[in-house]
Amino acid sequence: MNHFCHKCGKKLEEAEKYCADCGAAVFVGNPAKNNSAKKNTDEKWWLRLAKVIYVILYLPLIGVIAAIWSVNAPSCNYYGTNCSGSYMAAFWYSLLALAIYVVIARLIKIAFLYIALGQKPEWEKEFTKVF
Repeated sequence: MNHFCHKCGKKLEEAEKYCADCGAAVFVGNPAKNNSAKKNTDEKWWLRLAKVIYVILYLPLIGVIAAIWSVNAPSCNYYGTNCSGSYMAAFWYSLLALAIYVVIARLIKIAFLYIALGQKPEWEKEFTKVF
């Protein structure tokens, strides 16, 4: 069976995987199948980008926790009087901020998947996994 390059039209040997003239990959089988593979690759690209953005969405959490901790941690004036705050309060406020931030990030992810990709929200799956 004769194979021809889909890009430049050069006749190819059956065992060749790339065209020697233009370097294009040789598609074997149904061309419609190859187009669907390209479409899946494009969709995977968007999903990978969405995952990167989702991870980056968690970076400001470090600053939020640090700010909450510094406001609520024990502090005294120069003379050691007029002390306020406690480590326990700083811990609980930081934990509360973490929980609120994670819920908001998950809601943003669910909204993106629903609006951009048309996926049905999977509420239980999203809120039972750790990250």
